[in-house]
Amino acid sequence: AVLRRAVSGGQGQQPAQGPGSGSGPARLEPSLLRFLVCPLSKRPLRYDEATNELVNEELGIAYPIIDGIPNMIPEAARTTQKKPSAEGPKQP
Repeated sequence: AVLRRAVSGGQGQQPAQGPGSGSGPARLEPSLLRFLVCPLSKRPLRYDEATNELVNEELGIAYPIIDGIPNMIPEAARTTQKKPSAEGPKQP
């Protein structure tokens, strides 16, 4: 119930924005960011409003947000353009 209220903006029984509302896809409630961490690294995530994803810069992955709900299953994450590490390329 707490998550439902947070996703809907704390407005009680009003549903979160969804398909067919005419306002585009439901976005993540900003207050949820302080509770969400990457399931792989346990580090905080950055919300990218342009792609509506939660991004882990360290690992170079992004989790999609579907109907206002983050899909944080590692297999659902897409690879982002990760900055090259300072160590340089690894030799096999």
